[in-house]
Amino acid sequence: MSDVIKNMIQRNKRAIFDVEALVQFNVGQIQVARSTIEENITDAQQSYLINAAGNRELIMRTTDDVFRNRLMMIEGLTPTNNDEEAFQLSMANRVKVEYLEHRSKINRKMASIALKMADAIRALSDVSQTFYELNEEMVNYIDEIADSNGQWLDGELKQTMNQASHHGNESRVNEIEEVVRSIKNSSIETRKIIEETFATGETLKDKLNGMQDAGNELRESVISLREKVDANQKRVADQIGG
Repeated sequence: MSDVIKNMIQRNKRAIFDVEALVQFNVGQIQVARSTIEENITDAQQSYLINAAGNRELIMRTTDDVFRNRLMMIEGLTPTNNDEEAFQLSMANRVKVEYLEHRSKINRKMASIALKMADAIRALSDVSQTFYELNEEMVNYIDEIADSNGQWLDGELKQTMNQASHHGNESRVNEIEEVVRSIKNSSIETRKIIEETFATGETLKDKLNGMQDAGNELRESVISLREKVDANQKRVADQIGG
């Protein structure tokens, strides 16, 4: 082996060692970044349950009750002439229209939210599909390497070594140098993606935690509002009883 080839191989070895550290560091960081994002899935589900399930249902029931109180108050009136009777009937219709108008607006917004949910689930499905394709790519690569290992064991590796030449070795060393350089550049770009993922994960975490806190505070407000509605409902019931 010439000193030139020997020095080139040694440089390759050092470059491979350095880039291996970079690649393996990225492997670990990717796992941590994924974990950060996956933790947000749990927080997102919790925030969804607070706002889309518990609070929404409580608010809807409270809305029904507050309008029921209004209608009962109108029905409890005792008109003494045609104008008062017309007032009672038209006011009942007005309250019903107010309720339907409110419910129609909410339905429109709820439909838009349902569409956003569908888009979010579609995006998650796309991520799952991408993972599947990546896994399939890795399996195919491993299969190719396993086949190549079998060919090496059958004598191909030894035969290739016996046919080695100075020119072939030099060409291989140069090729390795170029590949190592490409790996390093790619790993640096990957590091940027990892850092962006970390930043996004932290932003999501803060936002979701804030949404959970806001949802819990809103629930307390609705509970207080329920007390007001229930108090009015008792007064309406007392009037009916009277």
